Amino acid sequence: MIKNKIPMVTTILVLAIGFIVLSTNDLTAEASKEEKIISYPGEIIKYDDLNDLEKDAPIIVQATFTGDRETVYPNITEGRLFRSDSLVEIKKVFKGDLNKKDQIVVYEPAYLDENDVFVTIDGYNLMDEKETYTLFLKPVKNKKGYAIAGMYQGKYYNKVQGNGKSVKRSFDYKDLNEVDYFGGNVEHFKRLKEQVVKKYKLVD
Repeated sequence: MIKNKIPMVTTILVLAIGFIVLSTNDLTAEASKEEKIISYPGEIIKYDDLNDLEKDAPIIVQATFTGDRETVYPNITEGRLFRSDSLVEIKKVFKGDLNKKDQIVVYEPAYLDENDVFVTIDGYNLMDEKETYTLFLKPVKNKKGYAIAGMYQGKYYNKVQGNGKSVKRSFDYKDLNEVDYFGGNVEHFKRLKEQVVKKYKLVD
């Protein structure tokens, strides 16, 4: 449970992932004793279909999350939002200049805090350790890592098809096991995922 408020400000997050605005001028969140999930609202440009997503992502790969993850906490004075820097190993390259077995850092817009409260933007869920995902990525200027194109629109857990899910704030993080996305655009996510799973078969 979060005991202290997490202050945020209206911020345009430009990590080469599209235009994202965290709504409200004074965005704060405080979890009650029952709340285990905090999902900040965000205005995200939606891709109409897989073709649009592919055009906007210079890198398309399948990669396995290694389990190595570092949390970057918000810092108002630096204008920094929260994220998790997750190390993945490339299994297959569909587009871009990466190679199989390369290890890269992917910036995920979510984190699990020390009290097991899960904090995210618009229902994005973190990658599970040792699981493989189809990722649509963009390099970030002056940084070594890669951002996910369109937030929830650029990460797909092919093992289970169409697994967008409605989640209550009181759910524990373990209730999100094998769930790609649980925000307010579940149907849009499912439509995209159906196209992704059909075209990009999961590697063994």
